Parts: sequence; structure tokens; C-alpha cells
Amino acid sequence: MPSDVLLSDGRPRSWTAMVRCEDGDHTLELTHREVVAERLLRTSRKHSFDPDVDVDWDAPQDPDVFYMPPQLASIYETPLWDALTHRQRVELTKREMCSIASFGIWSEMLLMQSLVMHAYRHRYDSDHVAYALTEIADECRHSKMFGRMVRTCGLRTHRPRALEYHLAKTFGAVYDPMPMFAGTLVVEEFTDAFQRLTFPDEDVQPMIRQVTRIHVVEEARHIRYAREELKRQVAEAAPVRRRMAAYALAQATRLMATQVIHPSCYTAVGLDPALARRVAARSPHRRATLAWAFRKCTTFFHEVGFLDGRARDVWVRAGLLER
Repeated sequence: MPSDVLLSDGRPRSWTAMVRCEDGDHTLELTHREVVAERLLRTSRKHSFDPDVDVDWDAPQDPDVFYMPPQLASIYETPLWDALTHRQRVELTKREMCSIASFGIWSEMLLMQSLVMHAYRHRYDSDHVAYALTEIADECRHSKMFGRMVRTCGLRTHRPRALEYHLAKTFGAVYDPMPMFAGTLVVEEFTDAFQRLTFPDEDVQPMIRQVTRIHVVEEARHIRYAREELKRQVAEAAPVRRRMAAYALAQATRLMATQVIHPSCYTAVGLDPALARRVAARSPHRRATLAWAFRKCTTFFHEVGFLDGRARDVWVRAGLLER
């Protein structure tokens, strides 16, 4: 570890930075990149999984057992949900879980692409780069795991809409670490909230519980890495640039929340997808569920000034943040 990382008494070097926001100055606690990365690498060596071995892919799937807690279903506590049979509700949770997994694969591919660009710009023998490469390896396994989960459920993965799919291709040509790490947190905190409720639930399919447990354990490190790097980025950015990035991310998150459930999920249980999407969008339970799922993310965004300016209004109007 470089000599400037530690103080004379051996403690890690840390410092504070001020971020000027409309509601006052926010103080950020910053730690040297190498200290954070070394801790994450140490944890990775102790707590990493091989999904090919650590998931029982041959576990029987009971047709009466949910694939995620039913309260996480997009139309839960609506007339459309009430009209479904139990088997249809189970099928909907299977389809929605696999839809979220498909979205996860797509977003993790974008993250891996961004992490390669990030590592390319830093010292290759540093722990910071070593952890970026470790996270890329994690995400490779996660994407394979999610694909196998979808296939084991008897379904197929799908891509986002053509607009988002083709627009995302341009990300590889642009490197901007602040929105990159903020976007990482949006996706990872959202899926983490759903999965933390899923893997301990004994009324959920065993195979799904194993997959979500692995993802929760390993994503905790990715979230820490992204949080520490986002703090560093906002501390160095001009307020106007930070607010512009925060507003753009808020709009992207609003769009993401409407697209994470594929229309085929509703068609499979005999529902009109356009109607089901409208019902889900207006459902107080669904809006509360999404606000809950993003709560850790939005709390952190407030701390680092990423809900400053017009960004907060977008989150609130989309039902992703309580006033």
C-alpha cells in the first residue's frame, strides 16, 4: 500500500469534503481509494461464490410456491391481482423475477463496460484497479447466474426496448465516472432491496432463494465501492455539473422503473399489458414498494447532493421518493 495512505500511527488516512446544496452544506467523509479497495479485496477472498456449484439448479419447482414474495409483484393489492388464481399469481411472480433478472443482465453488462474504462484510467498495479477487475469477474458470474436462472424457470431473457437498447450502445464511447457510479447504485440498491426480502423467505422457491442470497452478499461490496467513488466524484465536481448529472439520472431512473417489468409477464397470465402497466403505475402499494426499494439509495443521494435542485422533484413525481 502506498506510503501516503496511512498516517504515522498506522491508521488509514481520511479527510472531509464539503458539498454545497440548496438545503445547506453537506459534509462527506472520504477514505483513500487504496484503503477501501484493500478491505473489499479481503472480503472478496472470504465471501465469493461459484453459482454453478453453490446453487442447486436441479431443485424441484413447486407450481404452488412463489418465486418472490407476492407483495413485491407489480400489481399486488389491485383488482387485477385479486382476480388472478393462485397459480396465475405464482406464474406472475416467476415472470417478474425473471424480467428483473433480464434487466439485471443488461445493466450489469453496461456496468462491466464502464468499470473496464474506469480501470483503464487508473494505475494498473493498484488495489483500486484490482478490485474493479474483481467486481467485473463478480458481475460476469452474476450475469451467467441470472441467465441460467431464467432458463431453469423455463423462460427466455429479453432485452429492453429498442430505444434504450440502442442508446446504451453509446455508453462505451463516453467515460464519465460520476453518473456511472450513481447509476450503478440505482440499479444495485433497487435489486438488493427486493432480494434481501426474497432470500430469507421460506415460502419462496429454494433455487431463487439461493440465487438472490449470492447476489446480495456479493453486491454489498459493489455498493460500497460505488458509494465511496461517487462521494469522491461529487466532492471534486462543480455544483452545476453535479446537479445536471443528478437530474439526468433521475429521469433515467424514472424511465427504468416503468420498464423493469416486461409486458410479456402480464400477457402470460391473461392480462392486457397496457392496462396492467397503468394499474401498476397508479397503485399506492406499488409506489410505496418502489419508494421503499430505493430508500437506501435516495438517502445516500441526499447526503452527497444528488437529490439537489430539480432532481428531487423528478424522484417524487415518479413515486420513487416520499416527500
